[in-house]
Amino acid sequence: MILIRKLLFIITIPVAVFFIQEWLTIADDNWQLDDSAELSDAEEIELGKSVNEYIRHQFYLCNDPELNKELNGITQRLTAVSDRKTLPFACDIIQSYSINAFSAPGGHIYVTEGLLKFAETEDEIAGIIGHEVAHASLRHVSKLYREFIEIISQREKGTDSVATLLLFNCHLEEFEQEADTAGVLYAQKAGFSPDGLPDFLERHLNLLIQNRAFGFLRFDFYTATFTRINHLREYISSLAIKE
Repeated sequence: MILIRKLLFIITIPVAVFFIQEWLTIADDNWQLDDSAELSDAEEIELGKSVNEYIRHQFYLCNDPELNKELNGITQRLTAVSDRKTLPFACDIIQSYSINAFSAPGGHIYVTEGLLKFAETEDEIAGIIGHEVAHASLRHVSKLYREFIEIISQREKGTDSVATLLLFNCHLEEFEQEADTAGVLYAQKAGFSPDGLPDFLERHLNLLIQNRAFGFLRFDFYTATFTRINHLREYISSLAIKE
């Protein structure tokens, strides 16, 4: 599974791709969805239940009532100002030393204990959760579903799907940028500092550099993260100008 391979923090949504593939494998034969259509809220929520069940079987979750209440309070503040309020958003904590966060269909968000310990402010946590809320709010799961259907279609036709896979990867990068900007906007609207996400990313990148992580991370990861941070800083500056 993709999550297991992510030993370091990269806020992203490839986990959704894995579960979309699994869902297509086990879906009832009578279930149909037009390739051009998006998943309905009900369909996405149902998929999310399966994902959440899998996560709970594979990982230990933190059962600290006070901490869970605090995190879900932040989550609800963010979803209240998001572009999609029809999903039952919830945030769970995975018992892991890794610094990680990801979202699953249906409004499920997961953060690790390692991430919470590394975060220095509530604003940083809000920026991270805001990013994940944005993935759901912008219906990235539905868009990934359509992309995945196209890849399967190309393979069934026996045609070279390299171009389709490259397009798929480009769309993943596009979704990440969209979730970054929407997430910091949600954070600002909810009363948090929009600098929380880039601050967190910058500190984590510095940690990797200090620990000389070049041995197992490609250099393009660093350049991509620097670009990501700079893009966020520029976007936040534009928000300040608009005010």
